[in-house]
Amino acid sequence: MKQYDADSILQEYVRRFGDTTSLEDTRELGHRTFKWRNDLFDYQLGFIDDESQIKTALCSRRSGKTYASCYYLLEEASRHPDIICAYIALTRRSAKRLMWTELKRADRKYMLNIKFNNAELVAELKNGSQIILAGADDEAEVDKLRGSAYRLVIIDEAASFGPHLSVLIEEVLEPALVDHNGTLAMIGTPAAHCSGIFYEATTGIRPEYSTHSWTIMENPHIPHAEEWLAKRRKQKRWADDNPIYLREWRGKWVRSDDSLIYKYGEENLVESMPTDEFDFEYCLGIDLGYEDATALVVGAFCRNLPDFYIVDSFKKSHMLPVDIAAKVREMDATYNFTTMVADTGGLGKSIVEEFRKRYSLPLKAAEKRNKGSYIELLNDDLATGKVRVLDQSILAEWDVLQWDEDRRKEDARFDNHLSDACLYAWRESRHYTFQEDENYIPEGFNEEEFKIMQRLEDKLYAPEKSWWDSEWTLN
Repeated sequence: MKQYDADSILQEYVRRFGDTTSLEDTRELGHRTFKWRNDLFDYQLGFIDDESQIKTALCSRRSGKTYASCYYLLEEASRHPDIICAYIALTRRSAKRLMWTELKRADRKYMLNIKFNNAELVAELKNGSQIILAGADDEAEVDKLRGSAYRLVIIDEAASFGPHLSVLIEEVLEPALVDHNGTLAMIGTPAAHCSGIFYEATTGIRPEYSTHSWTIMENPHIPHAEEWLAKRRKQKRWADDNPIYLREWRGKWVRSDDSLIYKYGEENLVESMPTDEFDFEYCLGIDLGYEDATALVVGAFCRNLPDFYIVDSFKKSHMLPVDIAAKVREMDATYNFTTMVADTGGLGKSIVEEFRKRYSLPLKAAEKRNKGSYIELLNDDLATGKVRVLDQSILAEWDVLQWDEDRRKEDARFDNHLSDACLYAWRESRHYTFQEDENYIPEGFNEEEFKIMQRLEDKLYAPEKSWWDSEWTLN
């Protein structure tokens, strides 16, 4: 039997578990070298070990930034007992999807004995420290982050946030980091809008931020990255200067208005509507959710005007059907809706039926077919100034919401709940029936082009023909 002396045992302990000073107090691990550091590469370690209290990581997809964040959170929580570290994504659901599984995998791999509260998304370590996961897509979620003191806060996919990110950082997080002299880190992939605090922090406009950057090409855990990316570029026909390629896979800020889904201008923003001169009808669009926010948008139109007005909006997570019904009734008392439509995807159909039967709310299913075509028509109304925005809450989504790589649907990293609710309400509006002049042709169109557009609109707006309306008969 092989004999081991005390020195060899101690050396083996240090090799496996780190500095022996950690034996003196199992709660204070300030000098410990953690096992997982052997699995992190230099760019990730450089980001974690940077002593700057405000820093960023601007990375491509599949670069390992979220993986690095997981172990950054674990390292800070392990080193300091009884502290709180926070991981924030745009929504609670995306925070859970991105980080919760990663934390559980780390717990199994390194036998950390973490207690996981799946309902609250709180991971508690043996030393009493906690890692909490949160979303920040509405005011109620942001308010939950108030009142605690944090050692480390990481904001993931920071480019997906709208202007409220500045409010979140300056009014909520910075005061909460004072107690522990804590660190704020923002990570993410560039977005098409090229604006906001994350953009400014990673491009030198805010020089107080320490910036790190790496891509999939520097990730040694994907050794075939170059070959895979070359194949993808060939499939997508991306040139070297393609904005999507540069943003998503080279981690570079490149503005591309074509990538943004909804395109508005200053001409769409108004402060009032002519209610003294015209009688308006109001419609309500509802995008139902729970973890993802429930969103309501009020639209208005007059059959004597060519315009659709975005009048009011509301968005909140974790709403029960009774709460949604109460909010709908409150809005209906104000606007006396001509029509109310709701998304019936998922459990939405059963919720809408409950609204009808239990709360006597005459909701109907929102039209969801041909979404891409209707987005283009809404954009046409925006371009021609027919969409008028009074309530500007929706602009926080429109400023950042972009297409995915295939330009077939919205990029899942971005919030679209108010946008969808607005689209439902806009489709119910009848402002398009306005006729100023039978010979009128909009500027920028010739007569033939305008006729083609009218035929397309007539086809899209035509009601679906039921089988019993068909001309064929049973023999």
